[in-house]
Amino acid sequence: MIELNDDLLNKYIDGELNREMMQQVKAKLESSHQDMMKYKTLLSVHNELKKMPAEGVSSNFTANLMLKVQRSLKSKREQNFFIVSVLSLFFLICIGIISYLLANFIFTAEPDSSNVVTQLTEHSENFIILLRNFFSKGNISIIGSVFSFILLISGCFFYDSIKHSKQQ
Repeated sequence: MIELNDDLLNKYIDGELNREMMQQVKAKLESSHQDMMKYKTLLSVHNELKKMPAEGVSSNFTANLMLKVQRSLKSKREQNFFIVSVLSLFFLICIGIISYLLANFIFTAEPDSSNVVTQLTEHSENFIILLRNFFSKGNISIIGSVFSFILLISGCFFYDSIKHSKQQ
């Protein structure tokens, strides 16, 4: 004889079993009060679930979903563009400083001097003195304020672009 379980009873209720299995399940139900109670419980749940209306989505669900996906992708591209722009600006500033130093070294080098290392050391010492003067106590607060202001402005633009992309 077969062993009844929920899966088999659900298939019996849905009419998904072949004729032989249907007869075996019916015979088992008639012979066992406990299995009959289980069957009636599952049948009751099945009938209640059939009465419930099917959940549906709005007619423009797909269009709305695709619009949100496109906005999200656009937002990511804008954020990446902003970050790349800021990093590119920083990189260009670094290249400019290095170019200035190299140009300063090349144009002030003595053509007949044979000791390039000595000249490079002298220029490096001069550059360190220049940096030390530039980043003195009075200037460091101004430089920090300028960088902080630039960072705040960049942060505001970045926050505004994220906020704008989420609202659309």
